[in-house]
Amino acid sequence: MTNEEIIKLGRRLGIGFNEADNYIDMLARNTVLFNGINGQRFLFEGSWSDDEIYSQMGKALILMGERKKKMEIDRVLNILSD
Repeated sequence: MTNEEIIKLGRRLGIGFNEADNYIDMLARNTVLFNGINGQRFLFEGSWSDDEIYSQMGKALILMGERKKKMEIDRVLNILSD
């Protein structure tokens, strides 16, 4: 896949992409860095097979969901402890 295809797929799945957060030399080498939640970063190589990219994007979405759930639980616990 090309950078553009990876970025398009990631954005459609809701994985944040900000070109300013990517290293220019990485994009030139067909490597894309996505932003997750609260500092998470996910790297995708254009040289990977399509199935591997899909698999890694699925794992990224699962990790983002887990992080979001933990942050929400932590927020509730902090409110209750006040």
